[in-house]
Amino acid sequence: MIEHVVAEVLLSGGLAAACGALAVRTRGRNAAVRALHAAEDEVVKARIEAARDLEKAQLLFAQDTEELRRQITVNAEWYQTALEETRHLVGQRLPALLDAETRSGSDVVVPGLLHPLLKGTPFEELHQAVEDLVREALQSARAGVGRAARAGVRGMADEAQAFLTRLQIKIDEELDRHPAASAYHQSLIDIDHVATRSLHTVQRLRILTGSWPGTQRADCTFREIVESARGRIGPYDRVDHTYLPEVGELFVEGRVVEPIVVALTELLANATDYSSDPVSVYVQRVQAGYRIVVEDTGLGMNHFQRTAAERLLSHRAVFDVTTLEDERKLGFAVIGRLTHDYGFRVDVSAPSAGGGVKAVLVVPDGLMSRSAAQAGTRTASREAPAVPPAGGSDAPGLPGGAPPDPPAAEASSGQAGPVAAELTEPTGPAEAAVPLTTALGLPKRQPRDPGAAPRPSLPSQEALTDSGDPAALAEGFEQMRRALSEGYGDSDTDPGGRSRT
Repeated sequence: MIEHVVAEVLLSGGLAAACGALAVRTRGRNAAVRALHAAEDEVVKARIEAARDLEKAQLLFAQDTEELRRQITVNAEWYQTALEETRHLVGQRLPALLDAETRSGSDVVVPGLLHPLLKGTPFEELHQAVEDLVREALQSARAGVGRAARAGVRGMADEAQAFLTRLQIKIDEELDRHPAASAYHQSLIDIDHVATRSLHTVQRLRILTGSWPGTQRADCTFREIVESARGRIGPYDRVDHTYLPEVGELFVEGRVVEPIVVALTELLANATDYSSDPVSVYVQRVQAGYRIVVEDTGLGMNHFQRTAAERLLSHRAVFDVTTLEDERKLGFAVIGRLTHDYGFRVDVSAPSAGGGVKAVLVVPDGLMSRSAAQAGTRTASREAPAVPPAGGSDAPGLPGGAPPDPPAAEASSGQAGPVAAELTEPTGPAEAAVPLTTALGLPKRQPRDPGAAPRPSLPSQEALTDSGDPAALAEGFEQMRRALSEGYGDSDTDPGGRSRT
Protein backbone atom coordinates (compact mmCIF):
# COMPACT_ATOMS: atom_id res chain seq x y z
CA MET A 1 0.00 0.00 0.00
CA ILE A 2 2.64 2.34 1.06
CA GLU A 3 4.60 1.29 -1.94
CA HIS A 4 1.76 2.17 -4.16
CA VAL A 5 1.48 5.55 -2.53
CA VAL A 6 5.18 6.17 -2.88
CA ALA A 7 5.03 5.13 -6.49
CA GLU A 8 2.16 7.43 -7.18
CA VAL A 9 3.92 10.25 -5.43
CA LEU A 10 7.05 9.68 -7.40
CA LEU A 11 5.07 9.33 -10.57
CA SER A 12 3.25 12.55 -9.86
CA GLY A 13 6.52 14.35 -9.17
CA GLY A 14 8.10 13.07 -12.33
CA LEU A 15 5.09 14.02 -14.30
CA ALA A 16 5.17 17.49 -12.80
CA ALA A 17 8.84 17.80 -13.53
CA ALA A 18 8.26 16.60 -17.06
CA CYS A 19 5.43 19.03 -17.47
CA GLY A 20 7.64 21.81 -16.16
CA ALA A 21 10.43 20.86 -18.43
CA LEU A 22 8.02 20.64 -21.32
CA ALA A 23 6.63 24.03 -20.48
CA VAL A 24 10.08 25.50 -20.33
CA ARG A 25 11.01 23.93 -23.60
CA THR A 26 7.77 25.09 -25.17
CA ARG A 27 8.42 28.63 -24.03
CA GLY A 28 11.98 28.49 -25.41
CA ARG A 29 10.75 27.15 -28.69
CA ASN A 30 8.15 29.85 -28.93
CA ALA A 31 10.80 32.44 -28.25
CA ALA A 32 13.01 30.95 -30.94
CA VAL A 33 10.13 31.00 -33.36
CA ARG A 34 9.41 34.57 -32.53
CA ALA A 35 13.08 35.39 -32.93
CA LEU A 36 13.12 33.59 -36.24
CA HIS A 37 10.09 35.47 -37.37
CA ALA A 38 11.66 38.71 -36.23
CA ALA A 39 14.83 37.85 -38.09
CA GLU A 40 12.87 37.02 -41.17
CA ASP A 41 11.08 40.35 -40.85
CA GLU A 42 14.43 42.12 -40.56
CA VAL A 43 15.70 40.33 -43.62
CA VAL A 44 12.62 41.33 -45.54
CA LYS A 45 13.01 44.90 -44.37
CA ALA A 46 16.68 44.82 -45.28
CA ARG A 47 15.90 43.45 -48.69
CA ILE A 48 13.24 46.13 -49.21
CA GLU A 49 15.68 48.83 -48.06
CA ALA A 50 18.39 47.40 -50.26
CA ALA A 51 16.04 47.37 -53.18
CA ARG A 52 15.17 50.99 -52.51
CA ASP A 53 18.80 51.93 -52.22
CA LEU A 54 19.56 50.08 -55.40
CA GLU A 55 16.75 51.88 -57.17
CA LYS A 56 18.01 55.19 -55.87
CA ALA A 57 21.51 54.31 -56.89
CA GLN A 58 20.36 53.31 -60.33
CA LEU A 59 18.40 56.56 -60.63
CA LEU A 60 21.39 58.61 -59.51
CA PHE A 61 23.64 56.70 -61.86
CA ALA A 62 21.27 57.37 -64.72
CA GLN A 63 21.13 61.04 -63.77
CA ASP A 64 24.90 61.28 -63.49
CA THR A 65 25.29 59.50 -66.77
CA GLU A 66 22.88 61.91 -68.46
CA GLU A 67 24.63 64.92 -66.92
CA LEU A 68 27.98 63.60 -68.03
CA ARG A 69 26.70 63.08 -71.55
CA ARG A 70 25.24 66.58 -71.56
CA GLN A 71 28.51 68.03 -70.30
CA ILE A 72 30.41 66.14 -72.93
CA THR A 73 28.07 67.54 -75.58
CA VAL A 74 28.43 71.07 -74.22
CA ASN A 75 32.20 70.76 -74.08
CA ALA A 76 32.23 69.52 -77.64
CA GLU A 77 30.09 72.45 -78.69
CA TRP A 78 32.37 74.90 -76.86
CA TYR A 79 35.39 73.32 -78.45
CA GLN A 80 33.83 73.58 -81.88
CA THR A 81 32.75 77.16 -81.20
CA ALA A 82 36.19 78.12 -79.96
CA LEU A 83 37.79 76.43 -82.96
CA GLU A 84 35.49 78.25 -85.39
CA GLU A 85 36.02 81.56 -83.56
CA THR A 86 39.78 81.12 -83.74
CA ARG A 87 39.54 80.32 -87.43
CA HIS A 88 37.40 83.44 -87.82
CA LEU A 89 40.04 85.46 -85.98
CA VAL A 90 42.84 84.17 -88.20
CA GLY A 91 40.92 84.08 -91.45
CA GLN A 92 38.70 87.16 -91.22
CA ARG A 93 39.39 89.54 -88.35
CA LEU A 94 43.19 89.74 -88.53
CA PRO A 95 43.29 90.11 -92.36
CA ALA A 96 40.67 92.84 -92.11
CA LEU A 97 42.69 94.49 -89.36
CA LEU A 98 45.82 94.35 -91.51
CA ASP A 99 43.92 95.79 -94.44
CA ALA A 100 42.44 98.59 -92.37
CA GLU A 101 45.76 99.50 -90.77
CA THR A 102 47.83 99.34 -93.94
CA ARG A 103 45.34 101.23 -96.09
CA SER A 104 44.95 104.60 -94.43
CA GLY A 105 41.50 106.08 -94.84
CA SER A 106 40.02 102.85 -96.21
CA ASP A 107 36.45 101.81 -95.47
CA VAL A 108 37.41 98.32 -94.31
CA VAL A 109 35.45 97.26 -91.21
CA VAL A 110 37.07 94.77 -88.84
CA PRO A 111 34.41 92.15 -87.98
CA GLY A 112 33.62 91.21 -84.41
CA LEU A 113 32.86 87.84 -82.82
CA LEU A 114 31.39 85.18 -85.08
CA HIS A 115 29.43 83.55 -82.24
CA PRO A 116 27.43 85.80 -79.88
CA LEU A 117 27.70 82.94 -77.37
CA LEU A 118 31.28 84.05 -76.64
CA LYS A 119 30.43 87.67 -75.89
CA GLY A 120 31.56 88.60 -72.41
CA THR A 121 33.68 85.48 -72.04
CA PRO A 122 37.48 85.23 -71.77
CA PHE A 123 37.51 84.29 -75.46
CA GLU A 124 36.36 87.77 -76.41
CA GLU A 125 38.94 89.39 -74.14
CA LEU A 126 41.78 87.21 -75.39
CA HIS A 127 40.91 87.65 -79.07
CA GLN A 128 40.63 91.40 -78.57
CA ALA A 129 44.03 91.33 -76.90
CA VAL A 130 45.44 89.58 -79.97
CA GLU A 131 43.95 92.28 -82.22
CA ASP A 132 45.40 95.01 -80.03
CA LEU A 133 48.85 93.44 -80.11
CA VAL A 134 48.76 93.05 -83.90
CA ARG A 135 47.51 96.63 -84.32
CA GLU A 136 50.24 97.95 -82.05
CA ALA A 137 52.88 95.96 -83.89
CA LEU A 138 51.62 97.24 -87.25
CA GLN A 139 51.54 100.83 -86.10
CA SER A 140 55.00 100.55 -84.64
CA ALA A 141 56.37 98.99 -87.83
CA ARG A 142 54.63 101.58 -90.01
CA ALA A 143 55.91 104.39 -87.85
CA GLY A 144 59.46 103.07 -88.14
CA VAL A 145 59.21 102.57 -91.88
CA GLY A 146 57.56 105.97 -92.29
CA ARG A 147 60.23 107.75 -90.26
CA ALA A 148 63.02 106.11 -92.20
CA ALA A 149 61.36 106.78 -95.56
CA ARG A 150 60.57 110.39 -94.72
CA ALA A 151 64.10 110.99 -93.48
CA GLY A 152 65.48 109.59 -96.72
CA VAL A 153 63.10 111.63 -98.86
CA ARG A 154 63.83 114.78 -96.85
CA GLY A 155 67.55 114.28 -97.31
CA MET A 156 67.23 113.85 -101.06
CA ALA A 157 64.75 116.74 -101.30
CA ASP A 158 67.09 119.05 -99.40
CA GLU A 159 69.95 118.17 -101.71
CA ALA A 160 67.83 118.57 -104.84
CA GLN A 161 66.46 121.89 -103.59
CA ALA A 162 69.98 123.15 -102.93
CA PHE A 163 71.12 122.22 -106.45
CA LEU A 164 68.04 123.79 -108.03
CA THR A 165 68.64 126.95 -106.03
CA ARG A 166 72.21 127.12 -107.27
CA LEU A 167 70.92 126.55 -110.78
CA GLN A 168 68.59 129.52 -110.49
CA ILE A 169 71.37 131.67 -109.07
CA LYS A 170 73.52 130.72 -112.03
CA ILE A 171 70.65 131.51 -114.41
CA ASP A 172 70.31 134.96 -112.83
CA GLU A 173 74.01 135.57 -113.30
CA GLU A 174 73.85 134.53 -116.95
CA LEU A 175 70.77 136.67 -117.55
CA ASP A 176 72.68 139.69 -116.29
CA ARG A 177 75.53 138.97 -118.73
CA HIS A 178 73.47 138.63 -121.90
CA PRO A 179 71.25 141.18 -123.67
CA ALA A 180 67.54 140.77 -123.20
CA ALA A 181 67.02 140.73 -126.98
CA SER A 182 69.13 137.63 -127.50
CA ALA A 183 67.72 134.16 -128.03
CA TYR A 184 70.12 132.90 -125.36
CA HIS A 185 68.46 135.22 -122.83
CA GLN A 186 65.01 133.83 -123.60
CA SER A 187 66.30 130.25 -123.46
CA LEU A 188 67.61 130.97 -119.99
CA ILE A 189 64.18 132.21 -118.96
CA ASP A 190 62.61 129.01 -120.31
CA ILE A 191 65.14 126.95 -118.34
CA ASP A 192 64.48 129.05 -115.25
CA HIS A 193 60.75 128.31 -115.54
CA VAL A 194 61.44 124.58 -115.65
CA ALA A 195 63.77 124.89 -112.66
CA THR A 196 61.11 126.82 -110.76
CA ARG A 197 58.53 124.11 -111.37
CA SER A 198 61.04 121.45 -110.35
CA LEU A 199 61.75 123.38 -107.16
CA HIS A 200 58.03 123.42 -106.38
CA THR A 201 57.89 119.64 -106.81
CA VAL A 202 60.73 119.28 -104.32
CA GLN A 203 58.91 121.56 -101.90
CA ARG A 204 55.87 119.29 -102.06
CA LEU A 205 58.04 116.37 -100.97
CA ARG A 206 59.52 118.37 -98.11
CA ILE A 207 56.08 119.39 -96.86
CA LEU A 208 54.60 115.90 -97.04
CA THR A 209 57.55 114.43 -95.18
CA GLY A 210 56.96 116.73 -92.21
CA SER A 211 59.34 119.55 -93.13
CA TRP A 212 58.68 123.19 -94.00
CA PRO A 213 58.76 124.58 -97.57
CA GLY A 214 62.44 125.42 -97.25
CA THR A 215 62.13 129.11 -98.19
CA GLN A 216 61.80 132.12 -95.89
CA ARG A 217 60.48 135.28 -97.48
CA ALA A 218 59.87 138.85 -96.43
CA ASP A 219 56.39 140.35 -96.32
CA CYS A 220 54.76 140.26 -99.78
CA THR A 221 51.63 141.72 -101.34
CA PHE A 222 48.76 139.65 -102.62
CA ARG A 223 49.76 140.65 -106.14
CA GLU A 224 53.24 139.22 -105.64
CA ILE A 225 51.81 136.05 -104.10
CA VAL A 226 49.45 135.44 -107.03
CA GLU A 227 52.10 136.11 -109.65
CA SER A 228 54.67 133.96 -107.85
CA ALA A 229 52.22 131.06 -107.73
CA ARG A 230 51.29 131.53 -111.38
CA GLY A 231 54.92 131.33 -112.41
CA ARG A 232 55.21 127.84 -110.91
CA ILE A 233 52.72 126.10 -113.20
CA GLY A 234 52.95 125.13 -116.86
CA PRO A 235 49.97 126.90 -118.48
CA TYR A 236 50.56 130.18 -116.64
CA ASP A 237 49.21 132.10 -119.64
CA ARG A 238 45.71 130.75 -118.93
CA VAL A 239 45.60 132.27 -115.45
CA ASP A 240 43.55 135.47 -115.58
CA HIS A 241 44.45 137.53 -112.51
CA THR A 242 41.98 140.32 -111.84
CA TYR A 243 44.10 142.90 -110.06
CA LEU A 244 42.37 145.15 -107.52
CA PRO A 245 44.80 147.73 -106.10
CA GLU A 246 42.89 148.21 -102.86
CA VAL A 247 43.65 144.59 -101.90
CA GLY A 248 46.41 143.62 -104.31
CA GLU A 249 48.98 145.86 -102.56
CA LEU A 250 48.22 144.70 -99.03
CA PHE A 251 51.05 142.83 -97.34
CA VAL A 252 51.00 139.33 -95.89
CA GLU A 253 53.42 138.26 -93.17
CA GLY A 254 56.59 136.82 -94.62
CA ARG A 255 56.33 133.85 -92.28
CA VAL A 256 53.33 132.53 -94.22
CA VAL A 257 54.03 133.93 -97.70
CA GLU A 258 55.79 130.86 -99.08
CA PRO A 259 53.25 128.36 -97.63
CA ILE A 260 50.42 130.41 -99.18
CA VAL A 261 52.25 130.54 -102.51
CA VAL A 262 52.75 126.77 -102.47
CA ALA A 263 49.08 126.13 -101.63
CA LEU A 264 47.91 128.60 -104.29
CA THR A 265 50.21 126.93 -106.82
CA GLU A 266 48.50 123.60 -106.12
CA LEU A 267 45.07 125.17 -106.62
CA LEU A 268 46.14 126.82 -109.89
CA ALA A 269 47.71 123.59 -111.16
CA ASN A 270 44.55 121.73 -110.28
CA ALA A 271 42.36 124.29 -112.05
CA THR A 272 44.45 124.48 -115.23
CA ASP A 273 44.80 120.70 -115.44
CA TYR A 274 41.03 120.22 -115.53
CA SER A 275 40.01 123.17 -117.61
CA SER A 276 41.17 124.25 -121.04
CA ASP A 277 39.63 127.71 -120.57
CA PRO A 278 41.18 130.62 -118.68
CA VAL A 279 41.22 130.31 -114.91
CA SER A 280 40.01 133.33 -112.97
CA VAL A 281 41.93 134.51 -109.89
CA TYR A 282 41.01 137.47 -107.71
CA VAL A 283 41.46 138.71 -104.13
CA GLN A 284 38.56 139.94 -101.99
CA ARG A 285 38.07 141.36 -98.54
CA VAL A 286 35.86 139.19 -96.30
CA GLN A 287 34.82 139.42 -92.68
CA ALA A 288 37.49 136.99 -91.47
CA GLY A 289 40.30 138.54 -93.50
CA TYR A 290 41.04 138.22 -97.21
CA ARG A 291 40.37 135.44 -99.66
CA ILE A 292 42.09 134.43 -102.88
CA VAL A 293 39.53 132.85 -105.19
CA VAL A 294 40.44 130.45 -108.03
CA GLU A 295 37.57 129.60 -110.40
CA ASP A 296 37.75 127.21 -113.34
CA THR A 297 35.21 125.93 -115.85
CA GLY A 298 36.32 122.30 -115.83
CA LEU A 299 34.52 119.10 -114.95
CA GLY A 300 34.06 119.87 -111.29
CA MET A 301 34.06 117.22 -108.57
CA ASN A 302 31.45 114.63 -107.72
CA HIS A 303 30.34 113.87 -104.18
CA PHE A 304 33.01 111.26 -103.54
CA GLN A 305 35.83 113.42 -104.90
CA ARG A 306 34.63 116.37 -102.86
CA THR A 307 34.45 114.23 -99.72
CA ALA A 308 37.97 112.93 -100.31
CA ALA A 309 39.25 116.45 -100.91
CA GLU A 310 37.61 117.78 -97.74
CA ARG A 311 39.10 114.90 -95.75
CA LEU A 312 42.61 115.68 -97.01
CA LEU A 313 42.18 119.40 -96.44
CA SER A 314 40.99 118.84 -92.88
CA HIS A 315 43.91 116.61 -91.85
CA ARG A 316 47.53 117.39 -91.18
CA ALA A 317 48.63 114.68 -93.56
CA VAL A 318 52.12 113.19 -93.38
CA PHE A 319 53.61 111.28 -96.27
CA ASP A 320 53.42 107.53 -95.65
CA VAL A 321 54.98 105.19 -98.19
CA THR A 322 52.96 102.29 -96.80
CA THR A 323 49.62 103.88 -97.72
CA LEU A 324 50.45 106.01 -100.77
CA GLU A 325 47.87 105.19 -103.41
CA ASP A 326 48.91 107.54 -106.21
CA GLU A 327 51.99 109.74 -106.06
CA ARG A 328 50.36 112.11 -108.56
CA LYS A 329 47.46 112.91 -106.24
CA LEU A 330 49.13 114.82 -103.46
CA GLY A 331 47.99 118.40 -104.01
CA PHE A 332 45.22 118.50 -101.42
CA ALA A 333 47.42 116.65 -98.92
CA VAL A 334 50.09 119.35 -99.36
CA ILE A 335 47.51 122.09 -98.85
CA GLY A 336 45.99 120.34 -95.83
CA ARG A 337 49.31 120.17 -94.04
CA LEU A 338 50.15 123.80 -94.82
CA THR A 339 46.76 125.08 -93.63
CA HIS A 340 47.14 123.30 -90.29
CA ASP A 341 50.73 124.44 -89.81
CA TYR A 342 50.32 128.09 -90.77
CA GLY A 343 46.73 129.01 -89.94
CA PHE A 344 45.11 129.88 -93.27
CA ARG A 345 42.16 127.96 -94.72
CA VAL A 346 41.24 126.39 -98.07
CA ASP A 347 37.78 125.31 -99.22
CA VAL A 348 36.87 123.59 -102.50
CA SER A 349 33.31 122.55 -101.73
CA ALA A 350 31.54 125.22 -103.81
CA PRO A 351 31.10 124.97 -107.60
CA SER A 352 32.22 127.83 -109.80
CA ALA A 353 29.91 129.89 -111.95
CA GLY A 354 31.11 127.92 -115.00
CA GLY A 355 30.37 124.53 -113.44
CA GLY A 356 33.91 123.79 -112.35
CA VAL A 357 35.49 124.20 -108.93
CA LYS A 358 35.64 127.37 -106.89
CA ALA A 359 38.66 127.11 -104.62
CA VAL A 360 38.89 129.70 -101.85
CA LEU A 361 42.06 130.37 -99.85
CA VAL A 362 41.28 132.51 -96.79
CA VAL A 363 44.07 134.53 -95.16
CA PRO A 364 42.92 135.63 -91.68
CA ASP A 365 43.58 139.16 -90.48
CA GLY A 366 46.09 137.76 -88.00
CA LEU A 367 48.40 136.77 -90.87
CA MET A 368 48.44 140.21 -92.45
CA SER A 369 51.44 142.48 -91.94
CA ARG A 370 51.04 144.91 -89.02
CA SER A 371 53.67 147.45 -90.10
CA ALA A 372 52.03 150.84 -90.73
CA ALA A 373 55.00 152.33 -92.54
CA GLN A 374 55.80 149.26 -94.56
CA ALA A 375 53.54 149.93 -97.54
CA GLY A 376 55.35 153.09 -98.69
CA THR A 377 58.80 151.64 -98.07
CA ARG A 378 57.93 148.35 -99.74
CA THR A 379 56.46 150.09 -102.81
CA ALA A 380 59.62 152.12 -103.31
CA SER A 381 61.72 149.01 -102.91
CA ARG A 382 59.54 147.14 -105.40
CA GLU A 383 59.99 149.82 -108.08
CA ALA A 384 63.76 150.21 -107.53
CA PRO A 385 66.36 147.97 -109.19
CA ALA A 386 66.91 144.78 -107.20
CA VAL A 387 70.22 144.51 -105.35
CA PRO A 388 70.50 141.14 -103.63
CA PRO A 389 71.60 141.33 -99.98
CA ALA A 390 75.12 140.17 -99.41
CA GLY A 391 75.24 136.53 -98.52
CA GLY A 392 71.43 136.31 -98.38
CA SER A 393 69.13 133.99 -100.21
CA ASP A 394 65.48 133.16 -100.28
CA ALA A 395 66.38 129.65 -101.27
CA PRO A 396 66.37 126.61 -99.03
CA GLY A 397 69.42 126.02 -96.90
CA LEU A 398 72.24 124.01 -98.33
CA PRO A 399 73.52 120.88 -96.61
CA GLY A 400 75.14 121.79 -93.34
CA GLY A 401 73.02 124.91 -92.95
CA ALA A 402 75.30 127.21 -94.98
CA PRO A 403 73.71 129.53 -97.54
CA PRO A 404 74.98 129.52 -101.11
CA ASP A 405 78.03 131.65 -101.70
CA PRO A 406 76.76 133.83 -104.57
CA PRO A 407 74.15 136.47 -103.74
CA ALA A 408 70.76 134.95 -104.47
CA ALA A 409 67.92 136.51 -106.36
CA GLU A 410 64.46 134.99 -106.09
CA ALA A 411 64.76 131.23 -106.16
CA SER A 412 61.29 129.86 -105.84
CA SER A 413 58.90 132.29 -107.44
CA GLY A 414 57.72 131.86 -110.98
CA GLN A 415 60.25 134.06 -112.74
CA ALA A 416 59.31 132.83 -116.15
CA GLY A 417 55.59 133.35 -115.69
CA PRO A 418 53.68 136.50 -116.66
CA VAL A 419 52.82 139.15 -114.09
CA ALA A 420 50.24 141.91 -113.71
CA ALA A 421 50.79 144.79 -116.09
CA GLU A 422 52.71 147.78 -114.72
CA LEU A 423 50.42 150.77 -114.54
CA THR A 424 52.95 153.40 -115.56
CA GLU A 425 54.22 154.08 -119.02
CA PRO A 426 57.86 153.33 -119.98
CA THR A 427 60.15 156.11 -118.79
CA GLY A 428 62.54 156.10 -121.72
CA PRO A 429 62.97 154.97 -125.29
CA ALA A 430 65.33 152.21 -124.26
CA GLU A 431 62.55 150.40 -122.44
CA ALA A 432 60.24 150.49 -125.43
CA ALA A 433 62.93 149.10 -127.71
CA VAL A 434 63.52 145.94 -125.68
CA PRO A 435 62.07 142.82 -127.33
CA LEU A 436 59.17 141.69 -125.20
CA THR A 437 58.44 138.00 -125.79
CA THR A 438 59.87 134.94 -127.46
CA ALA A 439 58.30 133.10 -130.36
CA LEU A 440 56.69 130.78 -127.78
CA GLY A 441 55.06 133.71 -125.99
CA LEU A 442 57.12 133.57 -122.78
CA PRO A 443 58.09 137.00 -121.42
CA LYS A 444 61.74 137.91 -121.56
CA ARG A 445 63.42 138.71 -118.27
CA GLN A 446 65.13 142.12 -118.32
CA PRO A 447 68.73 142.57 -117.12
CA ARG A 448 69.26 144.49 -113.93
CA ASP A 449 70.17 148.17 -114.23
CA PRO A 450 71.73 149.38 -110.96
CA GLY A 451 71.56 152.95 -112.16
CA ALA A 452 67.85 153.05 -112.90
CA ALA A 453 65.77 155.55 -111.00
CA PRO A 454 62.90 154.36 -108.79
CA ARG A 455 59.48 154.27 -110.45
CA PRO A 456 56.49 156.05 -108.98
CA SER A 457 54.13 154.04 -106.82
CA LEU A 458 51.09 152.41 -108.34
CA PRO A 459 48.13 154.77 -108.81
CA SER A 460 44.64 153.86 -107.78
CA GLN A 461 42.54 152.43 -110.57
CA GLU A 462 39.57 150.26 -111.39
CA ALA A 463 39.87 146.48 -111.50
CA LEU A 464 41.60 145.10 -114.55
CA THR A 465 42.92 141.79 -115.78
CA ASP A 466 46.40 140.90 -116.91
CA SER A 467 45.39 140.46 -120.54
CA GLY A 468 46.96 143.80 -121.55
CA ASP A 469 49.35 144.54 -124.35
CA PRO A 470 52.61 142.54 -124.65
CA ALA A 471 54.81 145.52 -123.83
CA ALA A 472 53.12 146.12 -120.51
CA LEU A 473 53.18 142.40 -119.81
CA ALA A 474 56.94 142.07 -120.32
CA GLU A 475 57.68 145.23 -118.40
CA GLY A 476 55.47 144.11 -115.57
CA PHE A 477 57.29 140.79 -115.42
CA GLU A 478 60.65 142.53 -114.94
CA GLN A 479 59.18 144.71 -112.20
CA MET A 480 57.85 141.61 -110.49
CA ARG A 481 61.17 139.82 -110.68
CA ARG A 482 62.94 142.74 -109.08
CA ALA A 483 60.34 143.10 -106.38
CA LEU A 484 60.46 139.44 -105.42
CA SER A 485 64.26 139.51 -105.40
CA GLU A 486 63.99 142.08 -102.63
CA GLY A 487 61.18 140.20 -100.88
CA TYR A 488 63.11 137.22 -99.53
CA GLY A 489 64.77 136.86 -96.17
CA ASP A 490 68.38 136.00 -95.53
CA SER A 491 68.20 132.69 -93.73
CA ASP A 492 66.75 129.25 -93.85
CA THR A 493 65.76 129.10 -90.20
CA ASP A 494 61.98 129.07 -90.14
CA PRO A 495 60.90 125.64 -88.88
CA GLY A 496 58.89 123.93 -90.81
CA GLY A 497 45.50 119.07 -101.99
CA ARG A 498 46.01 116.71 -103.88
CA SER A 499 44.87 117.11 -107.50
CA ARG A 500 41.39 116.13 -108.41
CA THR A 501 42.68 113.15 -110.35
